[in-house]
Amino acid sequence: MTGVWAGVLFATISALGNVAGGGLVMLGRSWPVRRLKASLAFGGGFMLAAALVAMAPESFTLTPAGPALVLIGYLVLHFLEHVVGKHYHYAGDRHGIDHDENHILSATVTGAALFAMLVHTFFDGVAIGSAFSVERGIGMVVFLSVILHKVPAGFAVSTVALASGATRMKAFGFAALIGLGTVLGSLALTTAASVASYALPFSTGALLHVAASDLIPEVNERERWGVTIWVIIGGLVFVVVKRLMGGIG
Repeated sequence: MTGVWAGVLFATISALGNVAGGGLVMLGRSWPVRRLKASLAFGGGFMLAAALVAMAPESFTLTPAGPALVLIGYLVLHFLEHVVGKHYHYAGDRHGIDHDENHILSATVTGAALFAMLVHTFFDGVAIGSAFSVERGIGMVVFLSVILHKVPAGFAVSTVALASGATRMKAFGFAALIGLGTVLGSLALTTAASVASYALPFSTGALLHVAASDLIPEVNERERWGVTIWVIIGGLVFVVVKRLMGGIG
């Protein structure tokens, strides 16, 4: 098997981690608000750490316009969510506009989270494919590093979808979709470099908005220690995984 196809194979295996994370939303017969809030808190912390610890530093090395593109991504999503789209709050809020207890977030927030994580996983695939193209041993190291964060990433995206009113099956499909992004990334090595210079910083800004301006403030509304701890856990999980990957310190 050539290095390119070995990269595709192991990118596909790593994508199954996203699918497994999405599969967690299929457990249990219902998702009450308290459980959904805790899951969103974990996802918010995880996505915030992903944007700040992994995506932003990489974005700044790709192009001098990286910081500006991060800001543009943040502001574009802010405009789409608060001017073009609708922003939902928890059922029972005095200012809420939707009374379905599982319709906590707008479709704009969910779409932005899906887009940002899809770009992130696409470049996971690029990393795996590139490493296997160089040397199989290096490829295995990168594969093992990437797969560590796949399950929590799939779970985070799925819980965001649930909070926008999606069915559990559709939420699972979102996790499978970001897994597919990894496979596509391993197949697109020749064009990925030019795309990355613009897509990665833009999606970093979008993910920052989803985590810091949507998920974390939403779950902390009228809550204290319960969900706050889950935000911290979500962030620490990504940091620990990144540390295991050799990317910090």
